[in-house]
Amino acid sequence: MKKIHLITALCSALLFSACKKENAFKLDSGSVASWKGFLETGYFNSGTIALNASGISVSNGQIVGGKIEIPVSSILITNQLPDDKKVELINHLKSDAFFNMLVHPSVIYTVHTTQKLSTADAEGNNYLIKGEMSLLGKILPLDILAKIENSKGAIHVKSEFKFDRTKWGMLYASDNALPPDQKIKNDIQVSIDIHISN
Repeated sequence: MKKIHLITALCSALLFSACKKENAFKLDSGSVASWKGFLETGYFNSGTIALNASGISVSNGQIVGGKIEIPVSSILITNQLPDDKKVELINHLKSDAFFNMLVHPSVIYTVHTTQKLSTADAEGNNYLIKGEMSLLGKILPLDILAKIENSKGAIHVKSEFKFDRTKWGMLYASDNALPPDQKIKNDIQVSIDIHISN
């Protein structure tokens, strides 16, 4: 009986240790996301935005869950504009015309799982990240192709993707009747470069 209890305790300790290790992963400070929003003319504004993460779960070197919080307050502009125009654009993006920061201070991306592709695509993407995004209070599925590398317990994720902002209710300057120099394309282009370690 003592032997059975000892084995049970040992298994429980190992299970606890494994779970603890699985949930101990975090985003490194070098992780970054950048974005571009285009007018129909081809002109674009670009910038960066911060990434925070919690509960990143990794099993057998593969990301199996977690949440990435994207605080709207961290939006920065990177294209060439006078400083006052950058401030004006940042405030406009934070307003209810776009991200409505006062009501929805963060965008949340939830990872449900990652699926390894049978072969990498032309861009080198070797995984499909399956998840959903909460934007302006609306949650919709958003799957992302990504290049994921695992080296000595550290995971590197790179991806370039687009999402249609109007599906989440971000409708500013999306009317097809607008002239090209006033109409913003529905798709927002996003690039992420994420480093995850425990």
